[in-house]
Amino acid sequence: MMKQFWILSSIISLSLFSSDRIGRLPVYKIAVEMSSSTEEAIALRDFMKEQIQSTGRGMVSLPLKGIESGVWEFDKEGIASIKTAENLEKLADVDKLVLIATEDGQAVVSFVDVLHKKLEYRNSLPDTLSKTLVSDFLGFLDKKNIYLALSETGSGSNAQLKINSLKPTYVAGEPIRFEIESAEDNYVYVVLVPENQKGEPVLLFPNQFQNDNFIRKGDKVTIPDKRISFKAAATPSKDRIRAFVSREEWKEFQLRGKKEDSFYRLLPPAVTGTKTTARSMMPLNTMTASIEQSPVMEWEYQILSR
Repeated sequence: MMKQFWILSSIISLSLFSSDRIGRLPVYKIAVEMSSSTEEAIALRDFMKEQIQSTGRGMVSLPLKGIESGVWEFDKEGIASIKTAENLEKLADVDKLVLIATEDGQAVVSFVDVLHKKLEYRNSLPDTLSKTLVSDFLGFLDKKNIYLALSETGSGSNAQLKINSLKPTYVAGEPIRFEIESAEDNYVYVVLVPENQKGEPVLLFPNQFQNDNFIRKGDKVTIPDKRISFKAAATPSKDRIRAFVSREEWKEFQLRGKKEDSFYRLLPPAVTGTKTTARSMMPLNTMTASIEQSPVMEWEYQILSR
């Protein structure tokens, strides 16, 4: 099981969203820049900007100022070089950076997490297939926006779920397991959100051993299943558990996981350009509407070092 699946934290509070967050669908503020100054790169940059903005997949920022062009270097692990990190530190009002380049007949798209100064995505195709390259990137961005919605959206509600069997704190390596009880008949989706967005949200329930996530009134479900080893991470952290309740199943999403993993991933129906052409113009607020409209309960937990 991947290490990020083992990150969980300690109970501090149960909180519902405040009124200023109800109904708000967050999207990333994205800068789209060129790392090579060719006519092809300019055209691809402008096309990328239009696609992101027109489909509501992000807020495209104004052109960057005070940034040394052409200095965008990352190692094999995706970590920014010293000079690139210095450039990224200047982007105070940008969440993500899209870099466009065309070189030797190839079009290249890179996606950078500005806060953590890390390359998250890079792909290239012959420049004759640049629109397919953009479509493939939009599929990736759909996944990122779904994860953002899982982390930040949801409407307030009365308590429809009760959580049991949790302690205020856990120590590194300690098994973590809790119980969800529903006050109404609902589909329930339980998500772990790592601290400070350092990792992708993890769908704890449903999972490969608990496929049926329809919980009837008064039923109690242990999460995760006892066949799953789920332990507190070795690093101290304060993460969030978010439980969404819905009258309808989230059928517009794809539940997918590798056989060796216990947990599913929540994805758009397809995540590659060859399959997303028909959906490439779908507004994000349509794609993530079921997440945004589902009441959500939220708890925080802390992991302490031994």
